[in-house]
Amino acid sequence: MSTKETVPVFFAVNDPYAAALGVAIKSLTANANPDRQYQLIILNQGLRPEHVKKIKQLATPNVSIDFESMAAKIQECLSDNNNTLRADYFTLTIYYRLFIAEMFPEIKRAVYIDADVIVLDDIGKLYDTDLQGNMIGAALDPVIGTDALMSNYSRNAVGVPAERYVNSGVLLMDLQQLRQRDFAGHFLNLLNTYHFNSIAPDQDYINAIATDRMFIIDSKWDVENGELAGTKLIHYNLYQKPWRYAGMKGEEAFWKYAPATPFNDELRANLAIYDTPEHHQEDDQHFKDLLARADRIAAETGTFHEVQEQTGKVRL
Repeated sequence: MSTKETVPVFFAVNDPYAAALGVAIKSLTANANPDRQYQLIILNQGLRPEHVKKIKQLATPNVSIDFESMAAKIQECLSDNNNTLRADYFTLTIYYRLFIAEMFPEIKRAVYIDADVIVLDDIGKLYDTDLQGNMIGAALDPVIGTDALMSNYSRNAVGVPAERYVNSGVLLMDLQQLRQRDFAGHFLNLLNTYHFNSIAPDQDYINAIATDRMFIIDSKWDVENGELAGTKLIHYNLYQKPWRYAGMKGEEAFWKYAPATPFNDELRANLAIYDTPEHHQEDDQHFKDLLARADRIAAETGTFHEVQEQTGKVRL
């Protein structure tokens, strides 16, 4: 691909994550190729004006920043397609990643990144990755791959072996192919027909639907708690947020970029308030509850796996 091609990068955020997003954007701009253009599109569920103003300050001559209402764009794209399936548009915002192709029909390919990341290499390199004919590129999920209960959930609930289950926090998306295969329409049909129980709704749908058309990207583009040497992107997934707790793996990278943003004081204040034994205990319990729920769902009927086995109608 030509290095002159503009790189579209999507983020999605609500107001509590605005400050973390600011640091993610700062790290992205710091490591972007100065000879290339980048378009950051912030899908959001309502941000305070002062947060929008601060994020806009992080734009550079070659990195633009635009904001789009998640609910409005989803409603617009479904209305334009005369979709007869009914769903609450605000409920559908939790599945925003699945609608990017429909929300932005003019874009052929894009990167999606969660807000709780630090980008340590040029994101254009990920954008240029050859998907080898697949719809989506993503890295394997280390939690699913290393925890026995989660691996069982992946296999028996989602219908994807743990060694093929990906994390949806960093995605390279062939938006043209997703539109051609009507990925969004297929998802809506599944959602309205089966109402699958799930611990990670959008991520599980991506895995269940696209596993046969999934390209596994280099794990260095989505490092959660593994070896940091050579890391291209750190993902502070689940409860391991350096703006909540001190001592998190990879926190040095976060606090390297935070002072260069208008959010540093806010983030430091949040760390001082949040980093308590009570919050540690609460988050530990939340993770235990997540494991227990995964174990229950894997034993239920009507899972992605069961429907795929019986009908073959889950995967594209």
